[in-house]
Amino acid sequence: MKRLLLFGLLLSGGLSGSAQDGFVAQTGSPLSYNVFDRNGKTFVNPEPDVAGSPFFADDWRLGSVILVDNRKYDNVKLRINLYSGEVHFMDSIRKEMALEKGYVKEIILPGRNGTMTGAARFQCGFPAVDGLDGAFLYEVISEGRRWLLHSTKKVISQRKDDLSGEITKEYRTYEDYYVYNGTTMQRVKKDKDFLLTELADKKDKVESFINDNHLKFKSIDDFRRVIDYYNTLQ
Repeated sequence: MKRLLLFGLLLSGGLSGSAQDGFVAQTGSPLSYNVFDRNGKTFVNPEPDVAGSPFFADDWRLGSVILVDNRKYDNVKLRINLYSGEVHFMDSIRKEMALEKGYVKEIILPGRNGTMTGAARFQCGFPAVDGLDGAFLYEVISEGRRWLLHSTKKVISQRKDDLSGEITKEYRTYEDYYVYNGTTMQRVKKDKDFLLTELADKKDKVESFINDNHLKFKSIDDFRRVIDYYNTLQ
């Protein structure tokens, strides 16, 4: 049965707003959580025998979450399940809860030192492509007239030992990058010609930028630099 989670964020100093679905918007610090699940269930790992982790990062981070109706909540303990597409968070008594896929529109996770250095931002709502639907959370690498998006998903891989017959399972990670032009998604091909085709309306300027900076597209950072530059052009 699909879980519809209703969670409220409660502040010891007072509330700044509320909503019918159980979310309570607030300001200030410290922040605590009261979490309500319509079915009375907390998150239980359905695959305890799988080696590895289904999460983007195992550690919890105090981040910001934006729902599909654009309401935003800060200082929420979060981690992203790349196997199920759910967003996990910790309640006030340290129980792990999960928001079902498609309930969250955007997540901002600060770097490990709590600053925006090394921060990661995830967003959904893009066209379906390569088996990824509109509720899939992409990491946003660059944003503007062209977006550079990073998809990371985890699947369960099984392997059978030919001698013992024992079956072992582990999480396997698959990654891709996409360019989004506001209408369509194109999977990145790691070469210069791909970018020049995608950015054809500014081809001459983009090609000069690539040549002047001696970019070889051996890393995704070269693609990010070019798309960031393209997004500055008028």
